[in-house]
Amino acid sequence: MTATGTTDQAAQTRSIRGERPVPFEDVMAAVGRWMVATEALAAAGAELALAGPQDGGDPDVTAAVRGVSAAAGLPPLGELPPPQREIVAALIRMCLRQAQDLVDDPGRPPGWTFTHPDILAGWGRGSAMVPGLLAAAPQFTEVRSFLDVGTGVGLLAIAAARTWPAAAVTGIDIWEPALEMAAGNITAAGLADRVTVRRADVTSIDEAESYDCAWFPTFFVSEPVLDAAVPRLVRALRPGGWLVLGRMAPPPDPVAQAASALRTIRGGGADFAAPRLVSALEAAGCADAGALPRTGPAPMEFIAGQRPR
Repeated sequence: MTATGTTDQAAQTRSIRGERPVPFEDVMAAVGRWMVATEALAAAGAELALAGPQDGGDPDVTAAVRGVSAAAGLPPLGELPPPQREIVAALIRMCLRQAQDLVDDPGRPPGWTFTHPDILAGWGRGSAMVPGLLAAAPQFTEVRSFLDVGTGVGLLAIAAARTWPAAAVTGIDIWEPALEMAAGNITAAGLADRVTVRRADVTSIDEAESYDCAWFPTFFVSEPVLDAAVPRLVRALRPGGWLVLGRMAPPPDPVAQAASALRTIRGGGADFAAPRLVSALEAAGCADAGALPRTGPAPMEFIAGQRPR
């Protein structure tokens, strides 16, 4: 039987069952749009790489690569300041690596099993924006002690130390491959005297009144972990300290939201709604729990609560 015959037979079977036929043309149109987006993302990563010291690619290819961002109405990406270039390039590599991992092994159970440096570093580069965004709010202008839960490769912890120069920063994680990278990053940043990372599970930390601020990215954890961790983190705060829960908040586009949920669930986390996080903070005794004003380009929302003084 030909491929067309097989397709016709499958369509007839669905029709008998009362199912809507698969709209092949619609599928191809959507796939075509996503292919363009994927190739454009790769072109942006290539443009950023060509803007570095290793620039020297074929002139025709280089011009075509730069033509993609120009077609999107963007200025040359190499004009971004180096720190911003590093963030964007790392996020692109992370996205493409995770996408390949999904295609290669779509059936694996949920959980954080990534070891590729591009994935680990990409999450770290993206999260490094968090301390600066928090510091824009008046309750976080002066932080003397900061806890980074799920520190990964330590780049958020490093950013916290630079954002609050008087702060001692502690990062905890359970993923050894990331912690090994974190130790090297902290040493390279010259911050080993102010940033400490260690292997620890957030559901079993036993500290009291130790931190002015604790950061907890909830998109990496499950419901039971959230419920076990939040009371312990509140106890670890000094009176008047703040616990900040991060949640993914993609644009109000169904595909973006579905893709964000897939990424979160596959990594072993849960897609918590803001009211769920507010209720977790209130149940742990926090006051003034609610969402902080959204600032910056990160597709993330901060839900914060204060330990009563």
